[in-house]
Amino acid sequence: MATYTTVLGQNIYDLSVLLYGNTTNIVKLVQDNPGLDRVSKNIPAGTVITYDAQNGNDVVDFFSNKEVSPVTGDRDLGAGGGFDSGFDLTGFY
Repeated sequence: MATYTTVLGQNIYDLSVLLYGNTTNIVKLVQDNPGLDRVSKNIPAGTVITYDAQNGNDVVDFFSNKEVSPVTGDRDLGAGGGFDSGFDLTGFY
């Protein structure tokens, strides 16, 4: 098992995409991390999450290589697409 420490504004969907490459592993994240009982809410920054590391997953590799984390929780809806940085209407820059 690997660990990840959450950042401000992340929710269970962000973590599933970041750590597994899709949202189908939300249940697995909750099972592996009993403290994640509020699936529809933001997870406090600094929460340590355990997960099975994914090797060879294009989405996981993308986030790792670009050093960005999806953060779609509390945000200014006019500020962008919910990621730390690097996206505009034409794609990633």
